[in-house]
Amino acid sequence: VKDFGAIIRKPKPIFIFLLTTYIITPCIMTGLANLLFHGNGDVITGFVLLYAIPTAVVGCIWSSIYSGNNALSLTLIVIGTMLAPISVPLTVRVLASSHIEFDTSGMMLSLIYMVVIPSAVGILINAITKGHCMDHAVPVLKPFTKIGLLFVVIINTSQIAEDLIASASVAYIPQALAAFCFTVLGFIISRTIARLARLDQANTVSVTFASSMKNISAAMVLAIQFFPPASLIPIISGIVLQQTTTAISAHFLFGNKPDKNIMENTQGKGDVI
Repeated sequence: VKDFGAIIRKPKPIFIFLLTTYIITPCIMTGLANLLFHGNGDVITGFVLLYAIPTAVVGCIWSSIYSGNNALSLTLIVIGTMLAPISVPLTVRVLASSHIEFDTSGMMLSLIYMVVIPSAVGILINAITKGHCMDHAVPVLKPFTKIGLLFVVIINTSQIAEDLIASASVAYIPQALAAFCFTVLGFIISRTIARLARLDQANTVSVTFASSMKNISAAMVLAIQFFPPASLIPIISGIVLQQTTTAISAHFLFGNKPDKNIMENTQGKGDVI
């Protein structure tokens, strides 16, 4: 909470994050998706949702590895999370309304239950314990969170597995390739805008990861609940490829391998997230 207040008093990086995450990147990716998959509204909607969803918490770990501003990273995650019930339905409504109809209020409630409330509880517990909960929780919960994430993916994808398998074709390949290229492009766009705004290196790293990494698990759940199965292909590709593309993009944008000591110190936290 203290870090959040300090960052709010110097809001330029926050403004750059909001501009990049909610306007520039979604518009560019939607334009490219329309160009590449013209006439396939479900796939276009999948890409729109992929770039409308809030930032991934694990982006904070990547930012730490590459010496970003930790306080700024956490602040951007909090802002993105709290805005999600409004920003996600609004973005999809504006950019994909010509392709599909969906339950806006239902999506808002899902985001509140799935993203906002757990994040608020986590912030509250962390504030009450002054951060000490992490020392005890991480070693115990690390294996359970990995198993839990696996079950989230399995349970949700099983609902539409038959439809996806029945309609499987070589068309899935260009969608997966597009998801990879779009993710890399997202990093390039975010870093370029941060540099044009003349942010320092630490803030540039934080804004880049916060703007580029997405809570794809949440996107997958929303896609299954509110959209046709075909819209899920870009999102599944994103889940599979995000960490790999992040590693590749970070290497080329921010230099060689990060310090091993930093990686070891953040490994447990990253696994839990």
